[in-house]
Amino acid sequence: MFWWTDPLEEFLEELERMRRRFRRLLRRIEIPEMYESFPVDVFEENDEIVIRADLPGFKKNEIQVRVLENAIDIKAEKKEEVEEKAEGFYKAERKYGKLRRIIPLPLPVDSESAKAKLENGVLEIRVKKKIKERKGKEVKIE
Repeated sequence: MFWWTDPLEEFLEELERMRRRFRRLLRRIEIPEMYESFPVDVFEENDEIVIRADLPGFKKNEIQVRVLENAIDIKAEKKEEVEEKAEGFYKAERKYGKLRRIIPLPLPVDSESAKAKLENGVLEIRVKKKIKERKGKEVKIE
């Protein structure tokens, strides 16, 4: 027996499969932006996900942290201080500018539980793992 399949329908199904694969892939990678980056560690500790980011030289008011359900967005900006350079000034090597990193998380987190602290140039963010409730429906036997 011969079954006729619509080529357009097959094409649209394949396109949808590719779109889903591409979305899963994008969740795992970090997309670079027009910012410099910085090193981070991400690990689990008990019921929390911990992120440690090296941001030496930044003050806490120069750093912005945004916690999403499955990613952390960290931005830092150091503005150049404009001052007159006196005689005897030989070198200027300190960097100014913007840093940003969007860090995908290995599992969903509760953004309301997030806490952050900056100590000795290391930003530490702690956020509780989101506990999924097992939902279901009790079925009565007839």
